[in-house]
Amino acid sequence: MKTAILLKTTILIMFLGFSIQSFSKLKNSTIMKNTKKETMGLLVIMKAKAGKAKDVKDFLLGGLPLVHQEPETVSWFAFQIDDTTFGIYDTFETEAGRQAHLKGEVAKALLANADDLLENFDANTSIQFIDVIADNHKPGIQNKGLLVMMNAQAGKSEAVEDFLKAGKQLVNNEPETLGWYGFKVDDTTYAIFDTFTEDAGRDAHLNGKVAAALIENAPVLLKDFSATAIQKIDILASKQ
Repeated sequence: MKTAILLKTTILIMFLGFSIQSFSKLKNSTIMKNTKKETMGLLVIMKAKAGKAKDVKDFLLGGLPLVHQEPETVSWFAFQIDDTTFGIYDTFETEAGRQAHLKGEVAKALLANADDLLENFDANTSIQFIDVIADNHKPGIQNKGLLVMMNAQAGKSEAVEDFLKAGKQLVNNEPETLGWYGFKVDDTTYAIFDTFTEDAGRDAHLNGKVAAALIENAPVLLKDFSATAIQKIDILASKQ
């Protein structure tokens, strides 16, 4: 079955005239150029089955040329959290664009291969619809990132959203923070997704004003928040 999965991915890659090596080169030369307004998106967290981590990584790399064929997918990031945990974060200007992506080749391939590659993957719960509250972009190569999941305290959702909007302004003064998104998953769940070229930029952000404000306000705004919620990630491939 593993051979069949890899064969499917290879065929898709060859069809579009790419190789996995060229994905990495494309990713490493990516510059944020989009001028569309990003209002909504998707967050997908997935865990590889035992012995399948390389297959999942290759699968995600294989998705890059496919999303380049989707004009309404404004941005798309494939990332790795740890040895077996991976994710996709993508954004859209309209609901029509999001639905087009969900009916596109990447989503079809993910669902077709999920049973073989992923642990306990359920499209109804693993694919999370999100609303983009604030975003900030600068040009540059994106290799590193952060994913921060947060739960608002009762009655504090509006205050968390205000905090995210303020964060957009603070990262203007962080030249090494290339991409920064504050978004809403549901009525009380929020997140930050941001990108950097290298560890030095990520460390500068973690020692900057946004991180300091988050830690300072967490006891009032957030439920059971700790530093372990700040997850360092590697960006595997991206489209902007």
